[in-house]
Amino acid sequence: MTNTRINIHISAEADALLNSAIAGGAANKGAIVDAALKELLDPKRKDTALARIAQRLDRLTRAMEKLADEGIAQSETLALFVLYYLCITPPLPTAARAAAEAVGRARFDHFVREVGKRLAGKERYSDALLASIDLIRSEEGEAPQPRERAA
Repeated sequence: MTNTRINIHISAEADALLNSAIAGGAANKGAIVDAALKELLDPKRKDTALARIAQRLDRLTRAMEKLADEGIAQSETLALFVLYYLCITPPLPTAARAAAEAVGRARFDHFVREVGKRLAGKERYSDALLASIDLIRSEEGEAPQPRERAA
């Protein structure tokens, strides 16, 4: 195989790097430049890099779609539970409505504060609930159940 001779100008920094690479005597300047150009300009390499990026983006897209679907399912479940609760709860007598509304407002304000605290911090209600279940099981002599932490 014949090599093509070319004359090029490179920066002083690139020359210093090239000289330090050949200092060990394992290769010459031509071989290093040849390998670097092949690696840099190889069309297969570009295709595989783009393909890997595209595959990764596809995986991320599918994961985001799954999260969106799960969020929709959770919202629908909560909405149906609220609808069910409102349908089965009997109406209050007129005399008791004002007191019940006051208690309801206070409870709702407390609920909103608690949700705000939970969203602001790292503690989750489900974690506390699972910890208390594990505590009860350990008191009864059962082994705690292994769980994966949701991110």
